[in-house]
Amino acid sequence: MAAIVPLSHAAIMPPRASSSKTTVIAGILAGLLAAGLGAFYLHQQSAPQADKAPAASSQTAAPEQNARAINALMALPEIKAWSAHIEKASSGRAHGAVMETSPETRLVDGAAYYQLSFFENTPDAAHRWESFVVSPDGKRILVDDIVSAELISLEQWRKDNAPMQRVATQ
Repeated sequence: MAAIVPLSHAAIMPPRASSSKTTVIAGILAGLLAAGLGAFYLHQQSAPQADKAPAASSQTAAPEQNARAINALMALPEIKAWSAHIEKASSGRAHGAVMETSPETRLVDGAAYYQLSFFENTPDAAHRWESFVVSPDGKRILVDDIVSAELISLEQWRKDNAPMQRVATQ
């Protein structure tokens, strides 16, 4: 089951008063997104993929490891800045969210990593901003570069993509 953690409800952002209608709609959209991503993931897993390493089940991992990985990702300055920008630019109608995008962990150099993404959750849709893999202890975070299909370090990602500029130019 995919875990969805809205950043507006995490310790990163102070609690905001919002209408229950908006909250219900956001919850429905997040659920639909999770279901859609799950169906897409299952479809992708049924297709032959010789270049993918076999994945280990995250169902055997402790829930606190999942929480540590999510909290480590949410603590990144880029994620905090993106979430604050989304809240401000939308006047609170959209929120940043970290979501587990696969029910299974991904093997990287023989170690299992959680597959997480940062989404902009609007009243109309959810938009993926970036995808990451995070070690269960939260100490190692890699960026899943979908263009090159490579995992890159945070340092390389920051150098090549200047993610903080993403909010400065919008």
